[in-house]
Amino acid sequence: MKVPLLDLQPQTEFFREQIIKEITEVVDSTRYILGPKVAKLEQEIAEYSGAAAAIGVSSGTDALVASLMALELQPGDQVLTTPYTFFATMGSIIRVGAVPVFADVDARTLNLDPARAAEILASDAAGERKIKAIMPVHLFGQCADMSALMVLACQYDIPVIEDAAQAIGAEYPFIGSAESAEFENGGELVWKKAGSMGFAGCFSFFPSKNLGCMGDGGMITTCDADFAETLRCYRNHGAKPKYYHTKTKH
Repeated sequence: MKVPLLDLQPQTEFFREQIIKEITEVVDSTRYILGPKVAKLEQEIAEYSGAAAAIGVSSGTDALVASLMALELQPGDQVLTTPYTFFATMGSIIRVGAVPVFADVDARTLNLDPARAAEILASDAAGERKIKAIMPVHLFGQCADMSALMVLACQYDIPVIEDAAQAIGAEYPFIGSAESAEFENGGELVWKKAGSMGFAGCFSFFPSKNLGCMGDGGMITTCDADFAETLRCYRNHGAKPKYYHTKTKH
């Protein structure tokens, strides 16, 4: 008996009528790019994840690329990440002209090990300080140790971009630091969802992901209003307003 690794047919059959209805509404509206359906999904994802804003993009890879672009990284800047992930994590870093720096994983969780990250960040701080962002991956639906990573991010004043492509809905017992204004809970344990703990969170709606779509899609969550506006600009060829292209970073 052949058992497929991924069989989308059962869920397609279960939601068939609803899928056809939604597709028909989009076709009838002729709003094929962004539009009210995307705006509704953005609002729902933001509310669900606990972020202030969500920005829809064409894939999880584009979510990573756009987030790094919006950080205004310069050629040769470095991004600390994990070697145990899908290629898009590293590929997105290279695409914006940055250099991936790998910290080993925790043998128990297989996620980025904060202790190894701390060693690399300390060495970087003693030199030219080239590391400009941390990109942990929440692998197999399990969040990385975000409390420890956010303490490091605060210590070295660098943003964290969560690669949550495999972890929408995953929760983490987040413990904030009383020393950082970013952690409003002042050390209290609060359960937070993936994509709401770092500066931004990146999700994939590739069909094989936890929440897949018919085709491909992605989403970026953030609580920073200015960053959200920059992302909306970048997803539309750097245009704001329409046809006035103010950002051209590649």
